Amino acid sequence: MNGCHIDTPTTPEGGFTLLELLITLLLVGIIAAWGLPNFQALGQRTAQTSEINRFQSAFSLARNTAISQRRQLTLCPADEDRKACTDDWGGELMIVQGDKTDSIVAEDVLRIVPAQQGTTVSYSRGWSRIRYSSLGYTSGYNGSFAICSSSGGEGVQGRKLVLSQLGRLRVDEAPIDC
Repeated sequence: MNGCHIDTPTTPEGGFTLLELLITLLLVGIIAAWGLPNFQALGQRTAQTSEINRFQSAFSLARNTAISQRRQLTLCPADEDRKACTDDWGGELMIVQGDKTDSIVAEDVLRIVPAQQGTTVSYSRGWSRIRYSSLGYTSGYNGSFAICSSSGGEGVQGRKLVLSQLGRLRVDEAPIDC
């Protein structure tokens, strides 16, 4: 070869330019900002669903136990010492033999249902207990429980549980304003 040299165009090194990286970061930021409210709403709905499941389990257990053992049972929110009933339905729930609401001893407590974080619960009737008869009825204690997310802001919707005279708990389909 006679000293002939052919120049080939040089190709840039692999990588991204600063402009490409900035545009990518901007798009990721927009997508994250758009999805964050949806993600927060998902967390609130999950907390409400968990609270609904907790209530349905506790009420079903109390009703079925009252029927199967043929005796009166009380379902109520427990105080810190688990020796009396309070009116904080968002706290621990306890199932107690008989109609006791004060001076409850450990032998009278059949079950403690742990509290669920992230929700607030209010009872429309204001009672601090639900009493089940030996037939599973809750005569006089029927009402509704409003379950709302405790981290909710304006426009947040909650769910309502309705307790019938027969002692059964159902979820109302219509959302409620919290």
